[in-house]
Amino acid sequence: MTDVAKKDRKRWGKKFVDAWDWPRYNEQLVRRGEYLLDLEWVRNWDVELREMNRNKRGHPYEFPDSLIRLQSVWHDKNIPVRMIEGITRKLRQMAQVPNYNDYTTISRRINRLDFHLDLPDGDGITMFCDGSGFQAINGGEYLREKYGKRNRQWIQVIILGDPETKEPVSFEVNLVPTSEPESAKRQLQRLIDHDVDVTGFGGDGAFDEIKLWQLLESNGIQPIIKPDLNARDDSLSPARNSNVKERNSGGYELWARNHGYGARWPATEGIFSAVKRIFGEQLAARSERGMVQEAKSKMWAYYVIIKYGEV
Repeated sequence: MTDVAKKDRKRWGKKFVDAWDWPRYNEQLVRRGEYLLDLEWVRNWDVELREMNRNKRGHPYEFPDSLIRLQSVWHDKNIPVRMIEGITRKLRQMAQVPNYNDYTTISRRINRLDFHLDLPDGDGITMFCDGSGFQAINGGEYLREKYGKRNRQWIQVIILGDPETKEPVSFEVNLVPTSEPESAKRQLQRLIDHDVDVTGFGGDGAFDEIKLWQLLESNGIQPIIKPDLNARDDSLSPARNSNVKERNSGGYELWARNHGYGARWPATEGIFSAVKRIFGEQLAARSERGMVQEAKSKMWAYYVIIKYGEV
């Protein structure tokens, strides 16, 4: 086609308008890197240690959790613990941190950290659920011998993600693969028990389970779950029956548009892709506890860095 023909050809559809604030987003990406060397927490070193050692029995903590959390993020970037000891020792020489810990202490303290996400405080949160896995490159043979070939050397991670913020809201890590709907129900119930305002929940066909539909209905949560292709419309869940009828009459694409099913991608696959792109999908740990902790740390670190980068 000639340039003249291209110019004269009428454009079909609406003209694309890029409303994304690219300068702001670029600054967010840059700020995320600052987290790796942010030492503001050093100012509260003594205060944090006093609080951690309050009523503690046995040997007192010598290093605050703020240091261990930062070291865990370095470790998520595939930096070995001995090198992390070297980084911390150099920071001490530069008079940035009061003391440094050895690699044994680093490893032990990281494995004891509680990696949890802050509860969302917004109103009317819709979230989607899905699962993925991190590859246990060093502990894979051990997993196969203990749990069988079905494990396939993967540590399962199941998340609830917010399509608006593109951040994980909750997650579970399982050494042995478990039912995704069962995990979704556990995580949802925890959020409900903590008064999180969940108004919508979605997932792919793997979450088309009657008890999950009923849990959503009993809590006034709008289901956005893709019904099975051969699903019947006379189940024990009225909401599921209604969705099946709507999908069968109007087709899948119309049902997906009407219910915002496409938002599942940024809330699940998008998050998993970002975590693995930043921290990799392989786990270096060998022990069961270490592999679970490393997978938790990667999910937590992504959440913390995203929050840190917000401007």
